Amino acid sequence: MIKVSIIVPVYNVELYLRECLDSIINQTLKDIEIICVDDCSTDNSYIILDEYSKKDSRIKLLKHNVNKGLGPARNTGINVAQGEYIGFIDSDDYISLDYFENLYNTAKKYNSDIVSTLNIKLYEMHNNKIKHFYYSFKKKEYASTWNLYDIENPFSYNAIAPYAWNKIYRRDFLLSHELFFMNIKFGCEDANFTIKYMAHKPSISFNNKSIIYYRQRSNSLTNIVKNNIESTKSALIHMLDVLEYYSNNFPDLLDSIYFKVWIPIFNFYSGSSEVYKIELFNDIKKIAKKLYIKDYHINKKSIAEVDSYENYLSLISSNDYKDYLYRIYSLRKMSKINYQVIHADNYFKFFAINNDEYYFTIIIFGVKISIKKKWTII
Repeated sequence: MIKVSIIVPVYNVELYLRECLDSIINQTLKDIEIICVDDCSTDNSYIILDEYSKKDSRIKLLKHNVNKGLGPARNTGINVAQGEYIGFIDSDDYISLDYFENLYNTAKKYNSDIVSTLNIKLYEMHNNKIKHFYYSFKKKEYASTWNLYDIENPFSYNAIAPYAWNKIYRRDFLLSHELFFMNIKFGCEDANFTIKYMAHKPSISFNNKSIIYYRQRSNSLTNIVKNNIESTKSALIHMLDVLEYYSNNFPDLLDSIYFKVWIPIFNFYSGSSEVYKIELFNDIKKIAKKLYIKDYHINKKSIAEVDSYENYLSLISSNDYKDYLYRIYSLRKMSKINYQVIHADNYFKFFAINNDEYYFTIIIFGVKISIKKKWTII
């Protein structure tokens, strides 16, 4: 029995492909198949894949006739996978040797539809250093395993990182719900995929013994977005697709995904060049007005979430791009005190006031006083 089908989309990664493949073929979990999908590489990637496929019979080598992109390459792998579970590994990343054994054992222990690791290491190419990624837990928690039960709100737990490559998925779960990636070349395919499968409230567990090394390259998303307007346009298509998916099938859950939809849209838009921002402004505003993001969706302790929310408010109320810039500048200036309160623990403050949904906070001469608000259950 094949326990895990590992799908590896490949496109022009000859410098990193061997390290990726070595980390997969030497897994402590041996009952695997390795589905490599070459997406019309123009370098020596296919030659390397062919070399490895001759050394390891578990490798299935597939090749696209035209360059289709990451999502469609993963779909090609899903359609031929035979494993009980499916995992996706990007071909410029690599994993710990017990990566799939840990995830699979946890899946069997809890009978999980999805098992995730948050032990993500960021490999910085410019200085060859490895550091903790945003979703990484503290070291003492890396070995922990746990399960989520009875998820009424599928996004009530922020540890559901919007990536396809740090998880394994029960193949029957994906196929029974017809969960695939969109058939377009660019965009935020992982966010689209994640938000869709969460609607089906999968049973989810975690094992942070598994480590994935995420390689940050010069052609990273930030640089691609800045220089290619099509990537942002495709991101909008991905998120509109999510809204339509929920509107048609899960309208009662729409409120829980509005901010999840907005975050990738804003990330792509904010990473665009100034010329692209002006060109895309009306399209972004049109989609933003389809969203109904409320204050309680926002993690007040996250400056990134606060920033994206303030941009959302400024965007939907603005008349044009210049007006948007003026509004976000004014809003940030007014909310300066709130930012100080959010980070008041990091440095001394003489005076600040914050009044949010849960606490009324005052800082006087560096002394922070927080008063928890009373709640009435009706």
